[in-house]
Amino acid sequence: MYIAKGDIITASLYSPFGGPSAVVIDLDGITPPSQSTLTGTGYSIQFSPGFSSNEGIVQGSVSDVCAVPVAGVSGGQPEYLTGGYGSPLTTDISASGNYLSTGLGTITITFTDPHNSLILLWGSIDTGNSVTLNDAANFAATGTDIQAAAAGFVSNGYQGPGGSAYVAIDTDTPFTVATFTSSVISFEFAGVEAATLPSVPEPSSMTLIGIGIGIGLLAARRRRIARPVAQGHS
Repeated sequence: MYIAKGDIITASLYSPFGGPSAVVIDLDGITPPSQSTLTGTGYSIQFSPGFSSNEGIVQGSVSDVCAVPVAGVSGGQPEYLTGGYGSPLTTDISASGNYLSTGLGTITITFTDPHNSLILLWGSIDTGNSVTLNDAANFAATGTDIQAAAAGFVSNGYQGPGGSAYVAIDTDTPFTVATFTSSVISFEFAGVEAATLPSVPEPSSMTLIGIGIGIGLLAARRRRIARPVAQGHS
């Protein structure tokens, strides 16, 4: 049974999460790079004014600009999503799908209906990355939070296996707006979906970690971070 008792961040290097009644962000068929407003079924995506021409909806890796989020590992080689959430994986980076990259700009996803879960593949996790659920009491998850939550995480901004993670943010306050920003180049993310119920069941016991954001917030929002065991496949 799925139970929401507060705001919970769950992260795993190679094990994706999923939730029922999902809205999946579809970036297929868009010629990258693109910063044009995108409207899909149940959502829209906007890019801040002055967005860099080589950021936004992108494909492939560009040195000092963006790196494809790593979705798995096979035979020691990184694997990438070939499309959106739940798409097959490939070790051929040229066959990887489109994804989102903030650069130093802001990407805003607005959902038509309220949701309680945000799920994404968070690429080359930097401490300067942040996603805020604007109408869920401005609940924010930072790169620092995700690094702490992902067992086996390698190092800040690492672009290979162990530097990206599947992330689920579950909140007891429904949200319609998710804002993605970064103080460094860049915040890359793929495989985004939103769900109306929590994305993962709450286990009977969790490893709870203080993440340096203030005891008051932890008490007020009952924020907890679940640290799962890192998993891989070959």
